[in-house]
Amino acid sequence: MRVRAVLAPAMILTAGLCLTAAAAGCTSAPRSRPPAAHPVSATPGHSAARPTATISEPVAVGCPAAPYGPRTYAPGSSKTVALTFDDGPGPSTAAILAILARYRVTATFFNIGTALATRPWLVREEGDAGYAMGDHTWNHRDLVPLPAASQAAELSEASAEQRSIAGTVPCAFRPPYGEYDSTTLRLAQQQRMGVWMWSVDTLDWMAGGSSSSYWVQRIIRLAEHGGALPHPIVLMHNQRKGNPATVMALPAIIQFYRSHGYLFVTL
Repeated sequence: MRVRAVLAPAMILTAGLCLTAAAAGCTSAPRSRPPAAHPVSATPGHSAARPTATISEPVAVGCPAAPYGPRTYAPGSSKTVALTFDDGPGPSTAAILAILARYRVTATFFNIGTALATRPWLVREEGDAGYAMGDHTWNHRDLVPLPAASQAAELSEASAEQRSIAGTVPCAFRPPYGEYDSTTLRLAQQQRMGVWMWSVDTLDWMAGGSSSSYWVQRIIRLAEHGGALPHPIVLMHNQRKGNPATVMALPAIIQFYRSHGYLFVTL
């Protein structure tokens, strides 16, 4: 059974994304689908093909038992916000880490296995700084059309890559494009990874690498829609092509949530 990644209307905050006539035709989160980039490059120990299908799922040592099903709200009893960055590490990751450190806030990075292998030093930097690192599959494929063995390989290969680089395993998982089915949810639970979606979509990937003020302000405005929620999860990206507009918008986003009394948390 295919489970569509559709949130309750109260949690979908991208209604304001059609900020100009040029933005017509936009859709609601979590259906934002960046172009199917993420080409797989050959790396030491890995071929350029997708992970070899396997049905054995390594249990993430140190992770608590995970519930079944997706969550769309940041944890915590008081006002909390979770800043999340998908598809990295990428060229913008170092700048994002520097901003987070400057403002002393935490975040969660949902990394892709092939990107982990390309920039291992950033993986170690994320881990050493105490940020949460989640599994975003090996090479960002839509999981729903895949058989169970291939889905399991996408999850376990990315987890194994993080373990080999940083010595840790992810306890959080986010499916590419927000697409999942009952098999995806079962596999994530078996690997002790909670499934985390989002409730605020900045649609920053649409900037396409631009750093123009239009995109920066658009990202900020969409991120600020989370101020209507007690526990927003904000979706941003640090893709391999770079997200300079996200980097430029991030300080304003942090200041907005801080000024509104939110506690920054990881997933």
